[in-house]
Amino acid sequence: MKKMLIVMLALIFSASFVFAGGVQEAAPSTPAKTTETAPQVVIDYDGYLDFDSYKAYILSDLDAVLASIGTDLDAATMANIQKAYNTGVDGINNGTSIETVQAAFTSAKAAMADCIPLADGVYSFVSLSNAERTEILGILEAYCIRNGITGISLFENGNYQMYNPRVTLGTETYITGYGFGTLAEGSLTADLETETNPAWKRYYHTINASDPGTANYLNDQGSETGDFYGYIGASFFTTFMNASKDGYDWVPELAVEKPVAIDPDETGMSTTWRFEIRQDLKYNTLGKYAAEYDGKAVELEDFITPFKLLLNQANGYYRGSELAAATGPASFKGGNAYYEATAEARKGILSDAEADFSMVGLKAYEENGKWYFEYEVGSPVNQFYAMYYIASSLYMPVPASFIEKVGVDAYLGYTSDKSTSPVDNSLSLGAYTIERWDSGQQVVYKKNPYYVYAASKYAIAGIHINILTAAATDNEASIKEFLAGKTDSCGIPQTYLDEYKSDPRTRQTKGDSNFKLNVNACDEETWTYLFGEDGVVTQTPAEQYWDLKVVLSNEHFVKALSYSIDRLTFASARGSVPSVNYFSSNYMSDPENGISYDATAAHEKAVQPLLDDTDGYGYSLELARDYFRLALSELEAEGKIVPGTKENPTVLNIEIAWMYAQHEDNYHKEIKQFMETAFNDESVSGGKYQLSVNFWVGDVWSDVYYNKLMVGQYDLGFGSISGNSLNPLGFMSVLSSDQTISGSFTLNWGTDTNNPEADILVYNGMRWSFDALYKASQETSIIGNGALQSAVAFDEAEATDTETGKVVVLSFTPATGVEVSVEDLVIFGYDAAQNYEEHSIYDYATFSNDGAKVVITLDIPAADYAGYAAELAGYQGIDMYYSTVIAGIEGDTVYNTFGVVFVGE
Repeated sequence: MKKMLIVMLALIFSASFVFAGGVQEAAPSTPAKTTETAPQVVIDYDGYLDFDSYKAYILSDLDAVLASIGTDLDAATMANIQKAYNTGVDGINNGTSIETVQAAFTSAKAAMADCIPLADGVYSFVSLSNAERTEILGILEAYCIRNGITGISLFENGNYQMYNPRVTLGTETYITGYGFGTLAEGSLTADLETETNPAWKRYYHTINASDPGTANYLNDQGSETGDFYGYIGASFFTTFMNASKDGYDWVPELAVEKPVAIDPDETGMSTTWRFEIRQDLKYNTLGKYAAEYDGKAVELEDFITPFKLLLNQANGYYRGSELAAATGPASFKGGNAYYEATAEARKGILSDAEADFSMVGLKAYEENGKWYFEYEVGSPVNQFYAMYYIASSLYMPVPASFIEKVGVDAYLGYTSDKSTSPVDNSLSLGAYTIERWDSGQQVVYKKNPYYVYAASKYAIAGIHINILTAAATDNEASIKEFLAGKTDSCGIPQTYLDEYKSDPRTRQTKGDSNFKLNVNACDEETWTYLFGEDGVVTQTPAEQYWDLKVVLSNEHFVKALSYSIDRLTFASARGSVPSVNYFSSNYMSDPENGISYDATAAHEKAVQPLLDDTDGYGYSLELARDYFRLALSELEAEGKIVPGTKENPTVLNIEIAWMYAQHEDNYHKEIKQFMETAFNDESVSGGKYQLSVNFWVGDVWSDVYYNKLMVGQYDLGFGSISGNSLNPLGFMSVLSSDQTISGSFTLNWGTDTNNPEADILVYNGMRWSFDALYKASQETSIIGNGALQSAVAFDEAEATDTETGKVVVLSFTPATGVEVSVEDLVIFGYDAAQNYEEHSIYDYATFSNDGAKVVITLDIPAADYAGYAAELAGYQGIDMYYSTVIAGIEGDTVYNTFGVVFVGE
């Protein structure tokens, strides 16, 4: 009964606190008083937890609802919430069955929600201070934890790292978000004796388990290629260790100064920024084209070339599609429209004559003898984020002539016939240059003498990466190489940890990502809506529908799985950091001052429910078994599961999808043991049920994402998404169930994040959906009844054949207060091979209004349409390119596709 007593004490304290805050009424009743005066009802209860304990846990859930609301509402609203809460407490305590207890809880939660007004109108919180944005982040994180869409966190990927004694680190104290400064501020004091090439003995030696075959991070979906590109990449701004060696500073790299706002508002925020750029930069290359390009000065137009390269859709670069799909401060004005306009352009760097790049808010120009780079982002930002969002090495300058010479497909990689390699097909402005690339064997970099900070940083003469394929399957391969004196660093695997974690060569790092078991908590209706034959996320043939596990749609069952994992034992045995957090420690609440979000009060409040009554890391075998009993009771009462017998138990199968085959031994077997040990104990169900946790792995590591998590074909799935570490509030986008917000990176499913009734999320005295509050924190947003609304609602188009040609009627309705500018109307066509062509038909349009609705009538003469039909074979339709102005803020040019199919099936 320990949990029940704790819950009652918490309820008493909570009620007293609210009352002391100024609610003018009699002190609310407590569960203890209600229980004493409730009528004694004899019930037939067949659950796996005694009924009083069941009620106590549901009371705990209701208490968590009250706590999530906070205390910043006015006194009258808080009094009404307290009344609804007290009614719920009475209903739960007086319940005579699981059904009546659940009904009392649901009714009370809805009544509490009804006390709080829904946000309604146009909102923007982009100008808030770091402290205020951290408050919003804490509220959103708490919502996600309550609704299980942060997954079941396991560990932060920090580890114990060994360094060769010849390595002098930049600092002995690990700097969160920066590291030890090994390359930038470190040095090597001796030769590596096992290196046979004399020129490479003072190179920093490391390994990689595979050869990506390219350094082209512009066309990469993962992170491995980014590591190979990072050595040669350079950015407008970068970071170096500060003088006191306890943090890092932002400094210009390709830029001369930090960004300066153009037409800032009263807070200093702006959508348009510029900064001076260097005129003394030189390219470095050691390959086939060195005679022409090594030492070549960077020209002004080279600063625009990478954007033209990325945003030319015909090039097919993954990071280009990602950039085009970005919204808010991460987007560049006009970038999406240019990307769409180049769908069927030729590959390469397009001239303005071929595609009008002037529509994009990016330009480089000379003024009074100085060079400037100017850019316009999708929503107002302060100086730091103006710098942060442009500080990507993806935007490193490159001459258009070089792209045309080596080809888009071969840039930074091999030509198809392997006649040239990444050594030939790359130019560097970064600290190092590719010196050798022997496929499947080694990749070698040499220090770039032209690098901006070559004289003061990166003293190490080069980097040698040995491709050690054994490391993909053998956990000990890397440390064996290190102990043999062949490398300069390695992580310590579990089997060597006891022996070497206290070795003088060992340092402990923190991670850049928290790894989790992501959860598919969908019920059948939700899954079909998202992933079924007509799914909004992906379309799945009926015979391939996923076998949903009903137990995972029960929040108490998922909570039990989380409680069952002994993270401290699990992570410590592997040299990692045990954690229930969603973010790793390098995510900064205040990036300018190096304050980690995980160290803030907002985060501590959000995560506390996962830690209460546990070992401090979210583990409690007692709570796990209680919540399993609770879940089984509910699932049986709902008719979703049927018990077996001790001799023939009902087996509950759950599959965990993993990245690598070696994860079966590395991770799965112990996680399986934790979960099954907790559930299959005799005390949970008397043997009527048995939990079986099964292993799955794909052919390549990314299968867990693209074939499982992102398309709903899983129960639990191991993985993590990292990025945007200096703007954790912006990174919350990936938790949205709306793919246009998450960028198709949603990994946990079950909650409609744009439904304000899904849970009570309160900010600024109003109730919001997750999507609504998140988007308002990023850009000017329209909120209706607590939910995020579209700025423009489109009707189905109507097409009619006439004697003179084709008449098409399009219509749309702007939301209240939204101005819409139609910039172009195009007829497009594509065939089965995805060959695409479009032509403007704007001149055929007449505009009229039907109340708030805008009606566009296109009268296309028969002869003209016949010409389009002949040229646009296959499926044909109409796109409308338009921009909006919301509350005085002009949005980017976007498009809507009208579903008009003129020809083809």
